[in-house]
Amino acid sequence: MRYYVIAGEHSGDMHGADLIRHIKLIDHHADFWSCGGEAMSKAIGKPCSVDGSKVAYMGIDFLKKWYTLWQLLKFCQKSLKHYQPAVVVLIDYSGFNMRLAAFAKKNGFLVHYYIPPKIWAHGPKRITKIKRNIDQVWSILPFEVGYYQEHGYHTIDYIGNPLVQKVGDHRINPSFMADNRLDYRPIIALLPGSRLDEIQRLLPLMVAQAAYFKSYQFVVAGLSVVPNRLYQALCPPTVQVIYDQTYDLMAVAKVAIIAAGTASLEAALFNLAQIVVYKLHPLGYFLYKSIITVEHISLVNLLMNQPIVPELIQYQLTDKKLHATLTNLLSGNGKAKQQAAYPTIRRLLGPQHAAETVARRILAQTKQPLQNQKNDGKKIR
Repeated sequence: MRYYVIAGEHSGDMHGADLIRHIKLIDHHADFWSCGGEAMSKAIGKPCSVDGSKVAYMGIDFLKKWYTLWQLLKFCQKSLKHYQPAVVVLIDYSGFNMRLAAFAKKNGFLVHYYIPPKIWAHGPKRITKIKRNIDQVWSILPFEVGYYQEHGYHTIDYIGNPLVQKVGDHRINPSFMADNRLDYRPIIALLPGSRLDEIQRLLPLMVAQAAYFKSYQFVVAGLSVVPNRLYQALCPPTVQVIYDQTYDLMAVAKVAIIAAGTASLEAALFNLAQIVVYKLHPLGYFLYKSIITVEHISLVNLLMNQPIVPELIQYQLTDKKLHATLTNLLSGNGKAKQQAAYPTIRRLLGPQHAAETVARRILAQTKQPLQNQKNDGKKIR
């Protein structure tokens, strides 16, 4: 069968790659039209049709890329009609994917959404569009199902969180420290995200802490998809950048400073104490505050529904407050509370095999419409 898969950011690319691998194990004749990054390209066995890493954006930064995104949308719409897939699979990246979903549904395609829009955090009015344009939602956060159902959308299932499998399958490199020439000092891991705009805003504040904590070594979890020159421009010589070894870094670190996102959940699965930070363009933050409907931004705090990990957002994220929060955490205050909550996080996330589960269910739900079309004498997409 033909699959049309869209993921526009680094985390979506990783989840998309896992999904594609499992689809190929079940459907040996699978063919893909894709928008993604290096991981999805590797899983498919050829470059993605569109490089999604070039169009990732954050909040108001959409204005800088609106024309590129508009061109991409038009290209994807044209490609969708030409490719005629059996199913459209959208992964995260809601600002772009919701627009594509409307076009796909209008043109008669089956639309599945894996890692759906976070309407519980902002934009609850989007449920109307989801009802109209999305045939099935696959959730990776256990509390999402109830929220969607309370708002009248019922074709949603929780299939587990793929990070549980990903972290569980990872084999720690026993020579990680030696391979990267790290010294004896305890490590403070810095995870500034994957988007260029958020790295530019967050990393300078993160690395500035190295001047205060000289008995620790600060190490940035770098990504090879991000230009090396950006890390070099933002990091002092005392801060090391290690590329594409985030899980090994999490396994040996004492504390992490993390950009809000999936990395917070990964840290919890590694039993790593953390501080979650985030900063938007001032106008973007003003708009964000006007629509946000949740009290927390960290996935750990959202799952526990209480402030387990400290959050420093926007104007709270200052050099002074980050220093005080990090000092407090390194002294032991709050660390025990975090690590005591992490087993509950694992229990709430449930079993492994999320990517395999969603792959099997997509195929099961796609074959039936195809069979109906065949019986009706219609062209099979």
